[in-house]
Amino acid sequence: MTAAPAILGRPHALALCAALPLMAPLSASGQRALLPKSSAQGVTELADQCGTAAPALGVPCRELALAAMAVQQGVGLAGSLGSDIPGTPSTVGRRLGRVPRISFSLSALGVRTGMPRVAGQSAEELREQQSFSLLGLRAGAAAGVLDGFRLMPNLGGVLSLDLVASYSYVGLPPDAGFQGSSHGFGAGARIGLVRESFVLPGVSLSATRRWHGDVRVGSIENGDPAEVATELTVSSLRATAGKNWFVVGVLAGAGWDRYEGDARIALDPGSGSPASADRRVRSDRLLYFGAAWFSFLISQLSVEVGIAEGVDDPFSDRRTAFDPAQRRWFASAAFRVTL
Repeated sequence: MTAAPAILGRPHALALCAALPLMAPLSASGQRALLPKSSAQGVTELADQCGTAAPALGVPCRELALAAMAVQQGVGLAGSLGSDIPGTPSTVGRRLGRVPRISFSLSALGVRTGMPRVAGQSAEELREQQSFSLLGLRAGAAAGVLDGFRLMPNLGGVLSLDLVASYSYVGLPPDAGFQGSSHGFGAGARIGLVRESFVLPGVSLSATRRWHGDVRVGSIENGDPAEVATELTVSSLRATAGKNWFVVGVLAGAGWDRYEGDARIALDPGSGSPASADRRVRSDRLLYFGAAWFSFLISQLSVEVGIAEGVDDPFSDRRTAFDPAQRRWFASAAFRVTL
């Protein structure tokens, strides 16, 4: 839980989360004006460093740097998804006295994403875009720590608190050049603003941090013209609001993700002496999601769909196929048990 202060250090992102329930009446253009802008850092510097080593390969170096960012975003989105606790906008709370409720969930997930073609026959194929799906599983757990305050009969759970943890497995397609799969662990907290009641929706905020193992794409040693290797840490903020009607319910949410890690790219110009570069790459983006669920006493089935914003192209004069500003879709289906 040492990462929580770093995440909470973004006051404008927390303001976004706190304001979400009040933003529903605004138009889409009005909402966008209030949100922090998606951005990327370190991508141009990584490309410049690669281009300095091989000036004739400036365009492929740019595409490789963008591929490193795209890999972080695709794997990071698959591990974080939308809601931290599937199928509920509220904290799980306590049972009796000081006994916490505990919730366990298992989600099947899918993300549609893309990147420049790293594993091809030549460096020229980096100009092409390769689209693919990432499929995987996420296991999650949540425990109610604080029940919060009850201000009136239908207004409770104010400043309640859950601790959340997760493990994710993401299968990475070998046809796209990925070397192996990705595993990630996460920890964080969900704060309840209002617990769902007969007349009021549930509203909560959450902050989490996830750590993934190194992700590798392409291998010069195995005959690919280029390769990318990157670490990955994901910081996430989420705001959710929703309501349950007997056995069915719906929620809507918005969030902010930061993907970051040391990235290394290498490019073989055909001379037997690959050009390489390494630098820390970071990107931020917003996402929006909705979910519906069906409850069976202590268990629940839920479905979630969402969309993640793209990032403005850091290279204004690019004329290649991959578009980093393109939005990416994600979806999951979850089974959850609360004890």
